[in-house]
Amino acid sequence: MFSRIVSATGIVWRTFSLVVLLSIVATIPILQFASFGYMLESAARVSKGLPARRCFPGAQTAGRLLIVLGCIFGSWLPVWYLADMAYSAEIIDGGSRIARVLRIAARAISAVWIFWIFWAVFRGGKLRHFIWPAPILALKTLFRTAVWREAEDRLWSFVASLHLPKLLWLGLMGSIVALVWLVLPSSFIVIGLSGKGGGLGLVGLMGAIGMGWVLLHLPFLQIQLARECNFFAGFNLRSARRSFRLAPWSFCLATWATFLLAVPLYLLRIEPPPTQLWWILSLFFVMLMFPAKLCCGWAIRRSLARKNDASRSGDVFWLWRYCAWLPQVSVVLVYLGVLYLAKFALWEGAASIYLQHAFLPPVPFFIR
Repeated sequence: MFSRIVSATGIVWRTFSLVVLLSIVATIPILQFASFGYMLESAARVSKGLPARRCFPGAQTAGRLLIVLGCIFGSWLPVWYLADMAYSAEIIDGGSRIARVLRIAARAISAVWIFWIFWAVFRGGKLRHFIWPAPILALKTLFRTAVWREAEDRLWSFVASLHLPKLLWLGLMGSIVALVWLVLPSSFIVIGLSGKGGGLGLVGLMGAIGMGWVLLHLPFLQIQLARECNFFAGFNLRSARRSFRLAPWSFCLATWATFLLAVPLYLLRIEPPPTQLWWILSLFFVMLMFPAKLCCGWAIRRSLARKNDASRSGDVFWLWRYCAWLPQVSVVLVYLGVLYLAKFALWEGAASIYLQHAFLPPVPFFIR
């Protein structure tokens, strides 16, 4: 029983750490595509039927890294307080003895803090390494050349284990595929909402129909891209429709998850908070959009399982497919209604119709 509690606690902590780190990375320009790429990669692994522990690569590293970041932040607070006191003393009574002493103390403490952090991370980055720096061991170890070589090897191994090039590629290509599919119907909708001509309503209607058709396929096309690591797989409609015919109700549930989880996030995009707090909003975007991507991967996995099952080969009966298609269309219509309202309520205005967070990196505001 105790071992199960420990195991469950570890899973919860790794999941929490992964969500927090993805949220922080999503606020960093360029690297935000890696955050999106990780979500697509995990969904692709789910679609391949891999075990759960292999569907979230680096989850254990994320848990340890969050501990390191928390210890760094917590230990920096007294250093920051002393530096702030030195800065205030310099402003109030510049050149005085107290200001000079505080400035020297702040610099010395900062240097000690940097050494302490480096040494704790080198030893493994566990909580006990930050609590007790083991000074005697440090004096015996850090003056050896082999130790610095080992530190360099560890650093490069850690960077390589992140697979940043692949994640950046997946996130960027997934975003490009989404924008290519969305640009034409979005443009028609924006033109129709401009209200500067009597015939523009028909253009807007064509855009809405086209957008609904795109929304039915795009979530699964992005997973296909990540699954095959092929940019053009994001435009393979035949494969996506074939997968739907094999598992229509799984696709229906995944579609509902994608758009129902995306709708509440529009409320967070109405007015931007200070830039320093964007990572908190990104936390909600990751918490809701990540499960949606996993659901799409699960739907593709179900369709492939049926395809490979000799006893259940062939498409599902057409009436059963039609019954699953109707709920899909209904949730897409609800999402389209929210999308129309977003043009008038969100910070980005008409750009929000193009920049839909359901298919892009988990960033609350794409226009600064």
